[in-house]
Amino acid sequence: MSSLGVKVNQPPGERRRIRLTNQSALIGAVSCGGFAVGYALAGPRFYASLVTNVIAVAVLCLALACAQRGALVLARVAVLAPINATVVVASTLLGGRVGFIYYMFLFAVVAFLLFSERQWAYRLGFAAMSLVGCVYVVVAPQLHESRVSPHTALALDVVSAVTVLVTVLLIVHLFTRDTATAEERLALAHARSERLLLNVLPAPISARLKENGEAIADGFAEVTVLFADLVGFTELSQRLTPEELVVMLNRTFSAFDDMAAALGVEKIKTIGDCYMVAAGLPERSNDHAERVARMALRMREALEDINREGGYTLRVRIGVHSGPVVAGVIGKRKFIYDLWGDTVNTASRMESSGRPGEIQVTREVYDRLDGVFSFERRGVIQVKGKGEMETYLLLGERPKADVLKVSP
Repeated sequence: MSSLGVKVNQPPGERRRIRLTNQSALIGAVSCGGFAVGYALAGPRFYASLVTNVIAVAVLCLALACAQRGALVLARVAVLAPINATVVVASTLLGGRVGFIYYMFLFAVVAFLLFSERQWAYRLGFAAMSLVGCVYVVVAPQLHESRVSPHTALALDVVSAVTVLVTVLLIVHLFTRDTATAEERLALAHARSERLLLNVLPAPISARLKENGEAIADGFAEVTVLFADLVGFTELSQRLTPEELVVMLNRTFSAFDDMAAALGVEKIKTIGDCYMVAAGLPERSNDHAERVARMALRMREALEDINREGGYTLRVRIGVHSGPVVAGVIGKRKFIYDLWGDTVNTASRMESSGRPGEIQVTREVYDRLDGVFSFERRGVIQVKGKGEMETYLLLGERPKADVLKVSP
């Protein structure tokens, strides 16, 4: 019943106040119900107090109904007003000092918990009502003759003190528990948003972007960029359903993503059936070319496995180049960590001018990896926008024994 009237689209603070309203109504109903039973057992002279407590229970139940229907202000008024009235009526009917003043302090505190800061008028109104009630409860014994014995007055005083203390502890417990739950959910939501952000941006870039929110641009003198394109994808898309095509593409690129994470290679983006990664950024490294070369070889192997399992005939065409780039984040919406420069363009041309199933690299990559990896010289080819370029085909990684032999 604590969640009556709570909706997902409400602010967290409002949801907590609604739950506390319902909980206060339940606590008040139990308390007034307990007093009603006590008055009923005490005899006819307490029947007037019995009636007021029964009415209070009915109004508190009505408060729950109001909360369920979204009449939240009315629900909060229905929680506080009848109990205030019950205390005043009981003080008038019983006379004497019976401990009802404790309730007035409780009402003032609860009013500030149930109403938001924007509802300051209700807060101040019920605080003023509690103040007037305190004065009346103190003055009542002077205005009305006590109708209870000193022993009964003492018993009521003790019961009132215990009831208020237990109520305060219970409300504080419920409120702090609800707050802790909300904070845990907020922490989980923050963690999810952080994971999503890190799926888009490298961790160092994400931290910088959150810190200053400005465009980021860094120059890197040595990085290696890889472009990979799925050859045969267009033909395959014509015979697969859209769902099957997305499943296949997701499986392929997810396998590539896992490789990039394992090798310390930064995924940059996908464009249709083209996949782009780079190494040596945003954290600089000396083995960037080796990392990308190993990833290129694993990409080719992974696609062969996917072809066997799915009955496809896809081949991957890969181009790799090493050199300087500018990397960063620009724009305000749907931003990504992107690369710019001639190195990016050259790597893309290596892919587009390459052969299906082969890994074509530039002389710059060959010079960095010769001796560690094995190559086949393709020769000088005409590259669009670049003219004649000497290129090589990456065949595989040399065994460690062979690497030691060629090492100086």
